[in-house]
Parts: sequence; structure tokens; C-alpha cells
Amino acid sequence: MPVITVEWWQGNDRDRRSHLVSELAAATSRVTGCAPDEVTVIVRDCEPGPAPDPRGSADQGEVGLSHGSPW
Repeated sequence: MPVITVEWWQGNDRDRRSHLVSELAAATSRVTGCAPDEVTVIVRDCEPGPAPDPRGSADQGEVGLSHGSPW
């Protein structure tokens, strides 16, 4: 089943988070044909700050968030 991971700035309220999860699950369901309750959405809070260099170092496993709106 699909798994979506979202990283966004800390401080977003539960209503926004819930709405985001519902919309992502619904859209994924439409595209993949699976039921919305079969979609897993993981939301991780991140501290706002400058994005790391996307070229990273040899031991960096993930690319950081880009600058922009926290919403």
C-alpha cells in the first residue's frame, strides 16, 4: 500500500494536519485505485531553518526541505 512522508515546519495545528492527510489519502486513492484507508501518511515536524545543500555529503541520506511558505 502507498506510504507518503511529509516534512513540514513545526507549529501547524491539528486541523491543518488532518486536512492534509485526508486530501493526500483521497488523491492517492484516486490515482492508485486503492482505498483511502490503505494509504499511510507520515507527517514529520521539522524546525524551520536554512535548507541543507542538496548535494550533501557522502553520509547524508535525505535532501533537506527547500525554502518557502510553511503552509
